[in-house]
Amino acid sequence: MLRVLLHYFLIGGLLFSAKAFYERRGVEGPEIAVRVPAQASEAEVDRIVREAILLNEARRYGWDRRDPVVFSHLVRNMRFIEPETTEDDATLYKRALDMRMHEHDPIVRARLLYRAREALAFVPEDRMPTREELEAHRDQHVERFERESRVRFQQVFLSRTKRGDSLAADASRMREKLTVLGDAPPAGLGDPLPGLRPEIVATPSKVHTAYGPELADAVGEALVGVWRGPVSSVYGLHFIKVLEKEPARVPPLDAIVAEVRADLLREVRAELRKERMAALRDAYTVHIERMP
Repeated sequence: MLRVLLHYFLIGGLLFSAKAFYERRGVEGPEIAVRVPAQASEAEVDRIVREAILLNEARRYGWDRRDPVVFSHLVRNMRFIEPETTEDDATLYKRALDMRMHEHDPIVRARLLYRAREALAFVPEDRMPTREELEAHRDQHVERFERESRVRFQQVFLSRTKRGDSLAADASRMREKLTVLGDAPPAGLGDPLPGLRPEIVATPSKVHTAYGPELADAVGEALVGVWRGPVSSVYGLHFIKVLEKEPARVPPLDAIVAEVRADLLREVRAELRKERMAALRDAYTVHIERMP
């Protein structure tokens, strides 16, 4: 019966609670015994019970005998134990099952828990987000999809390494040149720096990463069309002139629909896991044994 129930999860979602599933057929739900440490907290007991239920589901569904990851892992185990064997993979796998290796191996356990949790999170067609739901999700979580503001600016760089003790004086002369430059681009002024371009379009975070917080703050606070500086970075001194500021924005849905859908589906899957796990827990009779 549990195999049928999990098949419901996989192909169409949980139409009824697991408990109701059994009651409608006049049969008892599964009964398992779970051993927990004597001093385990309530939260620890709950986790152990949930994992025991999921492992029981996975085994009832046959994943411990049919999963390709489990197969390859158990075959590797057998070849490690018996390095001289000439038997084929299928024979070794069958012998691993006969030895009940799949019931105790931690990697097999982790794989089965993963598959069971993914099954619980299966999203049926009727729970897939509609366009209206995607629009609402984007509007309700603007902070998740907002694009950082961008600034287009020119800069002139004076190298600390190249100019040494004359850096301060050279910066003073450069300020005077830029003051009378007007709207003309600062072609030929300053020193080269790998990756530096006379005109840059960047977000404040990218400026911060490339040049440090002082220059990022200066770019963010500068008035449009006015040379500002010198501003220090790890490389030397910078003069900057902001040409254009583009405010932070949330793109239209069509531009970020895949991102919004993935974000909303994460929430839907979490909700489905919770609902279905609760239904399974209700369907099971669990006998908890405290270990000394």
